[in-house]
Amino acid sequence: MNIILLERVEKLGQIGDLVTVKSGYARNFLLPQGKAVFASKENIKIFEDKKTQLEGENITRKKEAQDLAESINFKEIVIIRAASESGQLYGSVTSKDIAQEISSSGMSINKSQVVLNKTLKTLSFEDISIKLHPEVFVKLKLNIARSTEEAKEQTKTGKAIITTEISGGDIRSERAQKDAKRFDKKNINHKADKMTEEKAKSTDASKNPKMEKAKTTDASKNPKMEKQNTDDKSSEIEDKED
Repeated sequence: MNIILLERVEKLGQIGDLVTVKSGYARNFLLPQGKAVFASKENIKIFEDKKTQLEGENITRKKEAQDLAESINFKEIVIIRAASESGQLYGSVTSKDIAQEISSSGMSINKSQVVLNKTLKTLSFEDISIKLHPEVFVKLKLNIARSTEEAKEQTKTGKAIITTEISGGDIRSERAQKDAKRFDKKNINHKADKMTEEKAKSTDASKNPKMEKAKTTDASKNPKMEKQNTDDKSSEIEDKED
């Protein structure tokens, strides 16, 4: 689908650019958000007529966003949440929670301005970006802790009070990591024993047909053996008569 951008869109283009995107992306995001319009002949003509005006308005909004970014008198957002000893939150922290906390600190924003592509489920001390304008972002430190005292400690040390290990999205304390490793090792040993046992059973099962075959073969030989025994007995009787 061809559209005209009404503002700068990251990794897509600048204001006034004619770009092609997937229809779902355009209908579900760009068009409803007022970031673009259909690239119809009528819209192209309207944009050309208003291009200078739109670019001027964009410059004004950008300058206001820059001034706001420079006037922010706080660099950290503290959110207190209940969490386990391993640092797992009893719940989560979303962009809506962050927007509310920032607004209560004196800068009114909505959740769509919080650049967060994940749901936070552990204690954290990390950078987040707030979009004040398509070309103006401000970085803040997000401090998620269980108490004000722990939040201060995280600010002092510059990291979450739990040791963060990134491995497939796994974030756990040192103690939790050690327990998990012991548990994994136990599981591996258990699986190995089970596989050995199953292999032994399979081997025994594969031997049974041969044993049955041997028994069958012996049984098939019995009639001949019986016949030979009978002949021998007959010979003995004849010898005695003679």
